[in-house]
Amino acid sequence: MRGTIVRAVGVAASIGLIAACAAPANDAGTNGTKKTTDGGTIAAPLDPTAKGPAPEVAGAKKGGILTVSYASAPSDMDPSAQFYQDSGIIMTRLTQRSLTSFVTRGGNQVLVPDLATDLGKTSDDGLTWTFTLKDGIKYSDGTPVTAEDIAYAVKRSFAFTDTGPTYQVDFLKGGKDAKGEQAYKGPWESGDSFAGVDAPDAKTVVFHLEKRWETLPYFAAFTQTSPIPKAKETKNRDYGNKAVGTGPYKIKSFTQGAELVLEKNTFWDPASDASRHQYLDGYVFKFGQDDIKVQQGILASNGPDATTLNWDAIDASLVDQVTGAKASQFVTGASSCVLAVNMDTRKIPLPVRKAIAAAWPFDDINKAAGSTPLTYIPADTLIPPQIPGRLDFKVDGLPGGKGNGDPVKAKSMLAAAGFGPGKEFQLVWYYTDDDPSNVAQQVNQVRKTKLQAAGFKVKDIGVPNKDRRTLIAKTDGPHNMLQSPRGWCFDWPSADSIFPPTVSSTQIKGGGSNWGNLADPKVDAEMDRILKLTIAEQGPEWGKFDKWLLETYLPAIPDSYDKSNLLFGTKVHNVVNDVNHGMPVLDGIWVDQ
Repeated sequence: MRGTIVRAVGVAASIGLIAACAAPANDAGTNGTKKTTDGGTIAAPLDPTAKGPAPEVAGAKKGGILTVSYASAPSDMDPSAQFYQDSGIIMTRLTQRSLTSFVTRGGNQVLVPDLATDLGKTSDDGLTWTFTLKDGIKYSDGTPVTAEDIAYAVKRSFAFTDTGPTYQVDFLKGGKDAKGEQAYKGPWESGDSFAGVDAPDAKTVVFHLEKRWETLPYFAAFTQTSPIPKAKETKNRDYGNKAVGTGPYKIKSFTQGAELVLEKNTFWDPASDASRHQYLDGYVFKFGQDDIKVQQGILASNGPDATTLNWDAIDASLVDQVTGAKASQFVTGASSCVLAVNMDTRKIPLPVRKAIAAAWPFDDINKAAGSTPLTYIPADTLIPPQIPGRLDFKVDGLPGGKGNGDPVKAKSMLAAAGFGPGKEFQLVWYYTDDDPSNVAQQVNQVRKTKLQAAGFKVKDIGVPNKDRRTLIAKTDGPHNMLQSPRGWCFDWPSADSIFPPTVSSTQIKGGGSNWGNLADPKVDAEMDRILKLTIAEQGPEWGKFDKWLLETYLPAIPDSYDKSNLLFGTKVHNVVNDVNHGMPVLDGIWVDQ
């Protein structure tokens, strides 16, 4: 969620098999903080009967400001556009409510009703889902929320498939044409008439599907179902700078690439919200920060650093502190993300992609990045370990996220593909050139030097941090690798939230969520076959698909399974890792003043 797009339903936790879960548990550990561990299958059970207000956090105090400082920078705060971990968690926990939401119980994330009265009702054929809204929901400006606002938001999301998710394109009726391409482009271009969603009255939202979508209630937790009043948004994509919301906080100010300031939303009603709290007076998010300096300051906890949180990977120089004397200020645990080396299959032939895999200097890159076993696990697959049905396999020629590459072997592979001295294959990518910690520049230099030694010609394009996400998401840019996504974080814990979004041919239109910009009818057909199965049946089939995809197409080289790293000052309490997102449950945090 994580340069990663933001963004494991077990057999026993799939839709239709679990109706409710146990009562909320107190997950507080050291310093009132949940200490999570790695390993095991992550469940996401359902509780359609959950009611607000959310159970209080033991010992929580009200007041104060939490500062969240980290290295990357969201490009937008528009609910329709978000698909990154950071902007996603900020919106879903603080500023925007959706039809459904997640709450942490017993270390797991549980899906509960949010703006809706339940988790939706489906027709016998599975092609219609109906949600009924709760009474009295208001925006942060005091105006009422209607079902039409949610239907409009869903329609509007079709105009943002360059940066947002495209599940709605694949599943909603009228989203695609006979060729499998996006047909409906949103209300600005295609008008308000759309068969996939409607609001027959002020409290009812109905989704009409082309094919069964058992996990739709999980998608209903996305900000793409957060209500947007048509009269208050504009077509020039600046709505996110001043978006009205329904969460416990609202935007006070937003400076793209620099800062987001949130203050209390006085129209938020805790009695209607089963998953959120409003302990703090506000939040200040500082973007594009020198993460090492931020982490050093947090560990010292002088002045405002004592009420600061950072979610960047902990630097190697600080590991002894966070595993020793400062362990009470650090949480690590499961993350939903797999990082990979993304290569454009349209521009880089398969033999060359295999040569890149042979040459890739994983160890030196991790060293330059300050990565440690606290931050990642080397990866062999595109499905992370916690997803049911995942196969534990190794593909011949893939290094499994380890080693420094074999330049001699890579040169030989390039020669066999027709490339060599005087006819080098050129690799083109963007990198951040204004990282204040200089880590991005150091990683880039290692990558460039090692690939040049393996016989490649390299054109590295330095760009500001605030522009990089937008540029790497462009499908028509000059780059042929390291395009978006750098990694993929499952959107709900099932592999149907991994592969359709990342290798479906429609996703090239999505501008930044397709591994390798891959468009192949065989891949699409196999995914369609699997999606017709029940969730329980899909699990092992997605595991087989993962292996077949890497062996046959290699759109991306598995790099690592990401681990959540949360570092916080001594006055910050109840930092809980959301195991399905690898991010903190922001609204549950409280601070000493």
